[in-house]
Amino acid sequence: MRHGKAEARGAEWPVDDLRPLAPRGRRRTRDGALGLRLLGVQPQRTLSSPLVRARQTAEIVHEGLKLERPIEFVDSLAGWRLSSITADASTADVESVLLVGHEPTLSELIGLLIGGREASIRLRPGSIARLNAPTLYPGPCAELEWLLTPKQLAAIAR
Repeated sequence: MRHGKAEARGAEWPVDDLRPLAPRGRRRTRDGALGLRLLGVQPQRTLSSPLVRARQTAEIVHEGLKLERPIEFVDSLAGWRLSSITADASTADVESVLLVGHEPTLSELIGLLIGGREASIRLRPGSIARLNAPTLYPGPCAELEWLLTPKQLAAIAR
């Protein structure tokens, strides 16, 4: 999942890592979490970038889905270390993991997992993709089940 709509870059937020969700981003993320709950999405593990806007997104979704296991904040989701992300997300004790991060990292990761470097996907703020990967490694190993925008998630929530 890409973080929700964030405040605009500029003088008010000179340090990009501290840029929070905009009020609209918070509302849409709450709506999105409800849509995900109605779809039956229940990840067993949540990993998030530690940057403020991703952290806030993860917390809103975590609460909306009523997840119990604490969110894990991992530096790999704050940058472009795709192999580090797959290593962080790989685990034998769970079947589903929610990743909350940024562009272009998430789109590049999805592309790599579903078809290698040739695959191209773009996630808008607040969008989410569901992949099925029996084993997870940095290369074609997954199938894209669905990709939903914040508007589609909100429509499901209504």
